[in-house]
Amino acid sequence: MSGGLRDRVSAWRAASAASQERPWDARSRIGLALVCIALALYLGANYSGFLSLDNFFITLLSVTSVGIAGLGQMMLLTSGNVDLSIGGQYAFIGVLTGYAARDSGTGAAVATALGSGLVLGYINGRLVRLLRINPLIVTLGAGTVLAGLAFVVSKGVSIYGFSSSFLKIGQTHIDSVPLPVLIGAAVFFVGSVVMLRTVLGLRIYAIGGNPVATELAGVRVDRYVTGLYSINGALMGLVALLSVAQVGSASPQVGTGFELLVLTAVILGGVAFNGGSGHPVGVFVGVLTIGILNAGVIFAGVASYWQQVVHGGALLLALAADQFTAYRRRTAVHGRRGSEARSAAISAPIGGPKIGSRKKLERKRGAVVLRCEGLSKYYGAVCAVGGVNLSVSAGEVLCLAGDNGAGKSTVIKMLSGAVRPDGGTIEIDGAAVDLDSPRAARELGIRTVYQDLALCPNLGAAENLSLGEEPRRMNWGPVSWRDDKAAITGAEERLSRLGVDLGDYRRPVRLLSGGQRQSVAIARVIDEGAKVVILDEPTAALGMRQSQSTLELIDSLAAQGVGVIVISHDVETVLGIGDRIVVMRQGEVILEGAAQETSEENLIHAMAGYVPKREAMTA
Repeated sequence: MSGGLRDRVSAWRAASAASQERPWDARSRIGLALVCIALALYLGANYSGFLSLDNFFITLLSVTSVGIAGLGQMMLLTSGNVDLSIGGQYAFIGVLTGYAARDSGTGAAVATALGSGLVLGYINGRLVRLLRINPLIVTLGAGTVLAGLAFVVSKGVSIYGFSSSFLKIGQTHIDSVPLPVLIGAAVFFVGSVVMLRTVLGLRIYAIGGNPVATELAGVRVDRYVTGLYSINGALMGLVALLSVAQVGSASPQVGTGFELLVLTAVILGGVAFNGGSGHPVGVFVGVLTIGILNAGVIFAGVASYWQQVVHGGALLLALAADQFTAYRRRTAVHGRRGSEARSAAISAPIGGPKIGSRKKLERKRGAVVLRCEGLSKYYGAVCAVGGVNLSVSAGEVLCLAGDNGAGKSTVIKMLSGAVRPDGGTIEIDGAAVDLDSPRAARELGIRTVYQDLALCPNLGAAENLSLGEEPRRMNWGPVSWRDDKAAITGAEERLSRLGVDLGDYRRPVRLLSGGQRQSVAIARVIDEGAKVVILDEPTAALGMRQSQSTLELIDSLAAQGVGVIVISHDVETVLGIGDRIVVMRQGEVILEGAAQETSEENLIHAMAGYVPKREAMTA
């Protein structure tokens, strides 16, 4: 093999491996697809008629309900949630639909199925978000209640007597293809496009990766999760509608074990049970595998209860595979980070320019852009922050210093809308504001880099940097079509200002080094709409070159008229970049002064709790 061809093959393998690390890559289910094909060929070789077209459509029809419900369950699982009430929903909605179809006609039945499903899903979502209890417990309880209500409403008797127009919904064939299969395929296709190409889909993956970081990016996580439960409920309404129309009766006994069957198909299809990854193609393969297994049991003439054994075994294998995949990812990440750390240690230059020796750009101090007075926050009886007064002007760098537990991070979380203060006022450009969410703060021009970085580890730098403000080709609200190329270009431009080149900007940030992840977090504040930029320990995990680039960025932002607040323990950084210094201790401001008038020794004393006299602050 020639050198050029070898290089191209190596590059292709590297690109393929990188793409498979992304949360929505479908190639992780190639193995399952091959198993599915092999199983079908084996059954076809042993049982006449198994590979016929008629049996293929019968198999698809038998798992159409699983596929539709699996789409909703995939969305929930990817967001880090789950709904175990779908079996109870299936029975209860089916009974309501049966009564509507018998007594009021086809239109009423369709409206009842979809409407009741939407309402039940919404109630589930609100319960999960309001109770703040594991959704497994909440939805399991809700499903039990609904299954019981199905028997109460129907008095335990199946409902018959539907019109022919209603039965056509479930029993019509178009060129030998059952209508429910076509409806299920259309729904699944639309749902797949939503997951993979729209703003809503990206935010679903982000919520599953890190809901806190997603909230801090300005996404209203509560609304999205409630909406996903509502969508799941509407899909269950469709499942119940098609089932009742296909069978010709509504029984309160349907739905038993349905939630486990759907979970088996979805997890078998590669959707992570703890959220953050999955692909619709994988779910389809998982659903088809279940259908082939069921058909195989029937063709083999085995008792029907063996289907339960097969489903349970498949679920256990899928969960085991999910955990093994997560383990491999963790070990791979640790191995890469260790290698990167060793490489950095070998190649890192000794010495370098001191931070304090940097020459600042010329800054023109403007009016006060952010001010807080009497800011306080209590956690129970503990006062985390008490009566803090702060202000930062346009073009000024304010350094907030203090020991661990001094209250610095709590202050910036209140200023960025992540925490609601218990007292005090916050003003932007002289006007009092209510920062009730990170989104509200971002809309007012406040950009924040948190100490924990607040990144979604399953997404790449491009997705993390655009989250909450995704570039769009067509603007249709949450289902807007994303412009991923523009997101990559924007990430490349932002990171280049920090001297960082990631190469692959869609590689999950969990696979990046600590310094690279820190750079991605800092790059989020590079925004034309920023009035105030807050950075919590911005150089904590950076090397010398990235630290210098970060400080140059801070200097550049201030020179452009942006007010900058920097939290740091590093005395050299504080004195080297700051115009003004505020020191906090035990939730209160104990020292405030100009950086050029403060000596390194006295700043260290103040951070340790000793406050020198005003005339002793200078060197």
